[in-house]
Amino acid sequence: MTQKKRFIISLAAGIVAALCAALFLLGQAQSAAHAQAEILEQFEGGTQDVLVAKQRIESGTVLSKELFNERTWPGLYLPEGAVPAQDFPQIEGRRASATILTGEVLTTFRAFDKQLPLDRLAPGMTAVTLPADNVHALGGELLRGMHLTLMAGTGDGKVVKLAQNIEVLSANTAAVQMNINAQADSQQSDSSRSVLTGAADSQSTYSRGESLHWVTLAIPNGQVEQILTASRAGTIHFVLPASEAPEDSEGE
Repeated sequence: MTQKKRFIISLAAGIVAALCAALFLLGQAQSAAHAQAEILEQFEGGTQDVLVAKQRIESGTVLSKELFNERTWPGLYLPEGAVPAQDFPQIEGRRASATILTGEVLTTFRAFDKQLPLDRLAPGMTAVTLPADNVHALGGELLRGMHLTLMAGTGDGKVVKLAQNIEVLSANTAAVQMNINAQADSQQSDSSRSVLTGAADSQSTYSRGESLHWVTLAIPNGQVEQILTASRAGTIHFVLPASEAPEDSEGE
C-alpha cells in the first residue's frame, strides 16, 4: 500500500470518528435537555421562561437583551417580581436600580419604574444643563415636558431668539416637587397623628419652595455651542409662548 493510500484511509477514518463523536455529543445534549424538561415538569407551579444575568450588571446600567440569557425556571423557586422573558420589552431601556449578580434572575425590583428622560433623547439631540433662576425661568415653575423658546440679550441691548421648541428634560424644582409628593403619600399611609402633623409639614415645605438653579434641556446638536456661548456671555431667558404650552397644563 502506497503512502498516498494510507493517508487517504487515515483521513477518512478521522472524519468518520469526528462525525461519530459529534453525533454522540448531540445525543447526550438532547438527552440532558429532555431529562431537564422532565424534572422541571415535576415541580408544582409549572415553569416560566425568565432572564438570567450573563455577568455582573452594575447599578445604573441600561438594561438590554444582550446582558441576559433566557432560562426556564421552576415557578416554585422564582423570586418575587421575576420578569417573564416575553415581558422584557417593557423593561428594556430602563436602568438597573441595584446591582444584578451573575446568574441572578431579573426582577422588577432591580430596574427603575420608568425609562429616564435622558435615555429617551431623540437622534440628533444633546442634553445640556444651563444655569437658571426664578426671575428668568417662569418664576421657577418649569416642569419636565414643557417646550420653551430660548432668548438672550446682546451687547447693544437687543434681545435675540436662540432656539425654539426646546424640551425641558428636568429641573431641580421638579425634584423638590417629587419629594413633596412622596412625603404626602407616606403621610397618608401613616397613623392619624402622623397625617395631622405631616399635612402641616408638607404644606409649609411647599410654601417655602426652593429657588431654581439649573435646567436640563434637549437641544439640537448644531445649536449646542451657540447656546452655551450665549449662556457664558450673559443670562438666557426661558420663555413659554402660549402656542407651545402643554394642552393639559390647566388640569395640572
